[in-house]
Amino acid sequence: MATEKGSPDFRNVVDENYARVYNLLLRLVGDRDAAADLTQDTFVRACQAWSLFRGDCQVYTWLFRIAVNLARNYLDRQCRERRREPRGPEEEADVPDLASAPDGEVETRELGSLLVRELAALRPDQREIIVLRDVQGLSYEEIGEVLGCSVAAVKSKLFRARSVLRKRLSDYMGWEA
Repeated sequence: MATEKGSPDFRNVVDENYARVYNLLLRLVGDRDAAADLTQDTFVRACQAWSLFRGDCQVYTWLFRIAVNLARNYLDRQCRERRREPRGPEEEADVPDLASAPDGEVETRELGSLLVRELAALRPDQREIIVLRDVQGLSYEEIGEVLGCSVAAVKSKLFRARSVLRKRLSDYMGWEA
């Protein structure tokens, strides 16, 4: 079903993009409940503005821009409130017992854990750009649309963010910093 402009019905937009938006927000805010709430907020705002969507960019980049802005607002509020809540019991329960796992599997899981921790420790703007490029796989042009900056700025910000992440990982990986 399509709207009068020939754009997809909003229900289809939600169905096709919900998981991508949720995964983006989860990586940006690091909390499942907050990511779920922000995903809902993203689609509520998108639905309210759906008639204004001009189609001059991909639907998912438009949704990502809404999501990134909501994540920024959320993280700013968290900073202002200066409250860091400990991880919930459901997240602690997800930690597997690695004692019986083969060494390679342990190393892979440790590296994955380390990457998640170090990505979460980056400044929000650095985390955004790495998640958009390296996790979500957006092109430089699409990232520019989402963040509202030029391709040159995207490349520069991505280089700086990767450099910070590389430095943070260098001890574990045995790299030169």
